[in-house]
Amino acid sequence: MINVSTRVLRALIALDELRHFSLAAERCNVTQSAFSQMIAKLENDVSLRLVDRDRRHVSLTRDGERLVASARRMIAELDEIGADLRDHARMNKGRVAVATSPPFAAHWLPPLIAQFGVRHPGVRFELFDHLPPRCLELVRERQADFALVSAPGPLVGLQSRVLFQGSFVLACPKAHRLAARKRVDLDDLDGARLVRYARAGSFGQHLQYHMRGIKIEDAMEVEHLPTVAGLVAAGLGVSVVPSIAVPFF
Repeated sequence: MINVSTRVLRALIALDELRHFSLAAERCNVTQSAFSQMIAKLENDVSLRLVDRDRRHVSLTRDGERLVASARRMIAELDEIGADLRDHARMNKGRVAVATSPPFAAHWLPPLIAQFGVRHPGVRFELFDHLPPRCLELVRERQADFALVSAPGPLVGLQSRVLFQGSFVLACPKAHRLAARKRVDLDDLDGARLVRYARAGSFGQHLQYHMRGIKIEDAMEVEHLPTVAGLVAAGLGVSVVPSIAVPFF
């Protein structure tokens, strides 16, 4: 194995381009003596004569020309890798994948995605819209970088951060007895027919916990908010949904 640094390879490239030791040394920001030692060590490391020297002329041998051609390819690839890493660090390119539930995906997140696209046009944005359990699975499977979901309880193997808090609202027909109320307590739903939204999701689980003991009749259970809105509008029941879902109604 030949252990050659990129600094030495750049020195050989400079010598091939300038054909002058002092000029090549100046480009590499070293003294001519140090530059000559670098080239001599390179020749010793590869056990080949790479440079023909005389007082007036400097040229590469055939072995030197083969090595400098390989050096150019290697340096170009390394420079490309470095530029790619810098672009990712500066968010000039790359990919970000977010998993989130339909209420966030439909109304809250799109304007933010648009703003992000203006600031970072080279970054490809991917969006997965699923119920929270699947969103978290996508993060664990590393298909999504992170998930935006309502508080799902303990997160095994994941870290979480609260971004904001929201409230729940009652969705009901305009003629319903509770429609004129500015505030509705869960106890007010006693005896109501309830269209449940995604009982398996974090919203549904949260409501189920807090509505225990309240006598309600389950009308239907569905997983998509437009379906909830259609069922409620048809007078098939009322529903309790997160406030972020209001645009669906």
